[in-house]
Amino acid sequence: MRGEVQGLNRSLTLDVEALRKIAGYAHWIPITQGLHRGFFERNYPGWEWNDIIPVLVKKGILKVYSKEADQQKLSQGLSISDEIESVTIFRIAKRHKVVVHKESVKSR
Repeated sequence: MRGEVQGLNRSLTLDVEALRKIAGYAHWIPITQGLHRGFFERNYPGWEWNDIIPVLVKKGILKVYSKEADQQKLSQGLSISDEIESVTIFRIAKRHKVVVHKESVKSR
């Protein structure tokens, strides 16, 4: 699993396996019972749920209940393109910038 927090928690790089684990918390039970908080404190200190999954869905990187063939399933109805290897989220003031790292076709 690759989930690196860099430079005063301003950037976070997540590979597909890390996104799969985070997506496992995309259900009302862990969210309403606060079960996600401990996971984030242990694995991504300084980051919150709303900094990751909602941002990636809003930017169109994660899909909700997608039927597209080029998507790999994560968890709880979330998926991501087969071409994406990892994403980096940068916090800039109250905004988020996302950089997507795609795997080359030759590496498949």
